[in-house]
Amino acid sequence: MFLYKCPKCGAQFELDRQLPSLRCPICGEEFTADLSSQSQQPPHFNYGNPQPQQPQQPQQPQQQYYQQYAYQPAGNNVFDNGPSGKSRGIAGLLAILLGAFGVHYFYMGKTVAGLLTILLSFISCWLWGVLMLVQGVLMLMMTQDEFERKYVYSNSTMPLF
Repeated sequence: MFLYKCPKCGAQFELDRQLPSLRCPICGEEFTADLSSQSQQPPHFNYGNPQPQQPQQPQQPQQQYYQQYAYQPAGNNVFDNGPSGKSRGIAGLLAILLGAFGVHYFYMGKTVAGLLTILLSFISCWLWGVLMLVQGVLMLMMTQDEFERKYVYSNSTMPLF
């Protein structure tokens, strides 16, 4: 095992091979490893045997650098598309700006709900648009999984709140 230390956050981590450049799994900082100080594997302590093991020959660096160990944060960006290809950020903004016209329902593939929203907006003298504004804010505050389950994959004709 090869021991590496991040120059930014100071985190230490081990990898089973020697890499010339990698990314810290804690802070995501990309850095070049000092290969001169990593010339041999560190000795492993065997508490059952009082004699330390002999260090093995260093492995040659592979061409697959740090891609396997790259830190990918599981961020919750509101404008990222989910598995259905629909973004809750776009749907939320459409509901806030054009909710009285049901544009967000058309975006999510709920045509009947979009037409009902237009009809209800005309009947209620555009008060239905206020409810759609609230729905847009709630869309922006929920997670992508909740959005997909509640609005995109729902069997409901007109999913509300």
